[in-house]
Amino acid sequence: MDSGRTTVYSGGLKLAADQAIERSGFLGTHRSLANIRWYEYMFFALGTLAALITDGLTIARLVKIGGSLSNPEFAYGILILVHSLFLLLFLLTGLLYQRITDIIAFFVSAVLLTIYVVVHYFYRKGQTSQAQDTQPEIRLARLIITIVFNICFIPLSIVVIKDYKRDEFSQRLFGAFTEQRRPLRIYSTFDCVMRLSTMLSISSLLLNLYNYTGYQVADTIFLSIGIPVVFIWLGVGIGMARLESFILMCIFYFLSLFQLGFLGYCLSTTIKRSIDVSKQTSTTTTIATSTLSSTTTMKPPADLLPIFGVLYVCISANLLAHIASMIFGFWCTRQFGKGLQDKLFNSKIDKWIRERF
Repeated sequence: MDSGRTTVYSGGLKLAADQAIERSGFLGTHRSLANIRWYEYMFFALGTLAALITDGLTIARLVKIGGSLSNPEFAYGILILVHSLFLLLFLLTGLLYQRITDIIAFFVSAVLLTIYVVVHYFYRKGQTSQAQDTQPEIRLARLIITIVFNICFIPLSIVVIKDYKRDEFSQRLFGAFTEQRRPLRIYSTFDCVMRLSTMLSISSLLLNLYNYTGYQVADTIFLSIGIPVVFIWLGVGIGMARLESFILMCIFYFLSLFQLGFLGYCLSTTIKRSIDVSKQTSTTTTIATSTLSSTTTMKPPADLLPIFGVLYVCISANLLAHIASMIFGFWCTRQFGKGLQDKLFNSKIDKWIRERF
């Protein structure tokens, strides 16, 4: 393509062909900063601001409680921090690679994070607090900020998704025919679903900090090795697609089976523990009618109650995302040899890795 050829975009930009796309080692082939429109910059700025404010309030709460692992506030705080970081990652890759899937994942994850914040706020609202305690004000401020930013994300997400339907980035790389662009769409979806599954897997592992299952030794082992394994699984999946390696494909599915086993363990223990707490609550209510002392002895751990609702949402979404990543991973292997390496993963780092491995 002639480097002097000029392309006119709907946002008013006039870019030469060699200025619309950049190729870098780690990020691969992506849109140039000059190709990103003003409302996309606004979207990223609002997302970053929302993450910084939310994380700042969350860190303030964690400092206040002292980071005690037995406190459910600590598990919730870490959960919110992890979600915020992944939200920014989805937004960044969505804008750089013009991916509708990443923008949708960003919005869905933002809604999921809002659900966590809303449920946590209204549960804690009904509990008594000390006169000098600032936690209620922090939780209220975080709730309001989260809802306001999510309202702002709705129109921006719609505008960006409508704009990305023209598929300008993939057309420049693979041509105008839909069939030629199919490998890129499948890889983009696979990469997005993998990162979504990684976010939810880390969230499930971090919730084990509260030892909700009652198996402290098993939870400690899962936490210590689970997070590294999740990141290895993510790296193997990305490497499988970038290097078009069937060896990495076998490793990817081998690790995927372990994650399915972990999710099954989490789901079964969560169901069992929630049933036990429900029975204990019923027993407490019955005993309360006869003696106050028995009520005090048999009272269930109230701090456990909000954990189960979050876990059911988190584990269910994680299971769906993990199965989807395995399906799209298989479809991605069917696209090997159809131009992804030459047109998308053709940086010096990619070439160096392929030459040696």
